[in-house]
Amino acid sequence: MAYDITFEEALKRLEEIIHHLEEKNLDLERAISLYEEGIALINFCEEKLKQARSRVEVILKDKEGFTLESLEKAKEYLKNG
Repeated sequence: MAYDITFEEALKRLEEIIHHLEEKNLDLERAISLYEEGIALINFCEEKLKQARSRVEVILKDKEGFTLESLEKAKEYLKNG
């Protein structure tokens, strides 16, 4: 399911869904519907985070000078020295 909302709007909607699911008088069909919407929103948020992470770049300094690296490559560089 494609959403035309921001990451922050999706998080806010997830909070609303959690609040509704915690209600004692929620009927089963409504609970299942909210649960399905929540799962779709979680997947949407995970994809947005994945996209953002791939865009983050880190400047590293080594003996040859400065280089621009992806966050993942920078983590590996820092881990291995």
